[in-house]
Amino acid sequence: MKIVFCTLTLSPYRSPEAAERGYPLADERKPVWDWLVRHGFDGIDLGETWFNFYDAPDEALVELGEEAREHGLEIGGLTVLRKIITWPAPEEVRATNRGLLRRAVKAAQLAGAPLVNMSISPQPWEVGVREQDLRGQADPVGSSLRARDEDYEEAAGVLKALAREAEPEGTELTLELHQNSIVDTPGGMLRLIDLVGHPLIKANPDLGNFYFAYATPEGGWDDVCRLLAPHTNFWHVKNIQRIYFQEEDRAQHINAPLGEGMIDYRRALRILRDGGFDGYISIELATGADPFNAILSGKRYLDEMMQDGI
Repeated sequence: MKIVFCTLTLSPYRSPEAAERGYPLADERKPVWDWLVRHGFDGIDLGETWFNFYDAPDEALVELGEEAREHGLEIGGLTVLRKIITWPAPEEVRATNRGLLRRAVKAAQLAGAPLVNMSISPQPWEVGVREQDLRGQADPVGSSLRARDEDYEEAAGVLKALAREAEPEGTELTLELHQNSIVDTPGGMLRLIDLVGHPLIKANPDLGNFYFAYATPEGGWDDVCRLLAPHTNFWHVKNIQRIYFQEEDRAQHINAPLGEGMIDYRRALRILRDGGFDGYISIELATGADPFNAILSGKRYLDEMMQDGI
């Protein structure tokens, strides 16, 4: 297994010029590469909020991949945020997102990344809700609970076409278990993977998102790991504390350090490893003001677990 740093946390560290451009240039990236090497990371999970790979020129993506490899690092994957491809988003939103997913596959190939990790959930304004109303609801918008057969069929058609485009380079397409999507439970994930029926379609069993999805989740994180382990190639890790408000039938969540929340990552790691997972672990969510410190703390926790063998 390889541990990568999720760069979704780094958008505040871009200069105003880089923010306007959509990505940092080589002189701004070098301190990040040096820090990652110094602390023993295997590479990065390239997040769109730090490096806008949709609009970046092809040569910028090639340069990014070359820089990483020159530092002995990998771009373990590209993470695509909330690109819904089914109802209840309007057709124009779905069409735009289909194009962005195709560009993400091309961007991964240009940068030399082996996979594209994608959450196929909506931005709140696309479905007419507030951000704070997406998580922890009893009947959430966009969920597998509300999904129709035709939603799975539509998503499968999009992913089949995307997989055909990915075939020449063997770029894997990883579905992130994510709230407000038809893959917000392991059952929904397995249903869509089976419908697509393509070997490049994989899973990211994000356990934090599993708890974000519903007021009361069906099953536990260990069920998610057991069911999705055979399909997993990439794993976003973060931890939370869940607070349930019975009168409102909703849950709120507080970020926690990786080794201190409600998810036992020692056992989760063992279940996934026993199920065949040997891919990238991306430490996604920083819990403090300094994402470098918070993610480094998570890496030390993971490193110790891997060495313990417990």
